[in-house]
Amino acid sequence: MNSPKTLFKGKFLQVELIRGKYEIVRRPPAVGALIYWCSQQKIVLVKHKRPGVEECIWEIVAGIVEQNEELVSAVEREVMEEVGLTVKSIVFLGSFYPTPGYSDEVIYLFFVEADNSELKKNDTSEELEPFALKIEDVWKLEHKDMKTLLSLYLSKDKGLLKTMNSGSF
Repeated sequence: MNSPKTLFKGKFLQVELIRGKYEIVRRPPAVGALIYWCSQQKIVLVKHKRPGVEECIWEIVAGIVEQNEELVSAVEREVMEEVGLTVKSIVFLGSFYPTPGYSDEVIYLFFVEADNSELKKNDTSEELEPFALKIEDVWKLEHKDMKTLLSLYLSKDKGLLKTMNSGSF
């Protein structure tokens, strides 16, 4: 049995060659949060510039879980960093492998109720901008991000968003 050979080690990922033929991307787990902003009765998404596809994409708040960090703590941290809101309640929606053919990355999805008086980006290291949108307007956006689509549909399926029938893809 061949042991994995590290081909590349970066800040947030590592590429290994396993069994002499499979290039596997190793990444830490991540969390994603579909946010309901209670006082505004709106959904909060971020428009995130993604260099990998050279586009700005509508997304839920998301980020990597730090070493020894609990999932809920990671969600609370990411929500505060990316949109400046405080988590009031949190519901686990599920988890998924975005690209199991070549990566071990897993993303844990949550529905979050949050509040504060205003949206503000506290993390200046990322190219993103937070937006508060009516749910019917969320459905009208061009969605290209799987974690965002999955969190919307899982939240709808669990009855967490009551007015989601006023729009469709």
